[in-house]
Amino acid sequence: MTQEWPLESESGDAVVASTGAEITTTDCRQCGAQVSGLNNRYACSYCGWVNHWAEGSNILPSAEDDPDHPGR
Repeated sequence: MTQEWPLESESGDAVVASTGAEITTTDCRQCGAQVSGLNNRYACSYCGWVNHWAEGSNILPSAEDDPDHPGR
C-alpha cells in the first residue's frame, strides 16, 4: 500500500497565501547559528535563544482567535 503526499512547495505556498506567513532567516544573537522562523520570530535549537515576540513583523492573533480556545 502506498500513500502519496503533496510536495512541500505546494503545501507551503498554500500556507503563505492563506495566512500571510513568511519564512525569514537570521543569525542567532547568542551563538551565531543560522535560524529560520515565521514573520521574524525566531528560536535557536542549538542554544535556546528566542527573540522577543514584539520583534515580529505582524500582529499576533488573540487567544480568542485560536480555534482551540476554551471559550469557544
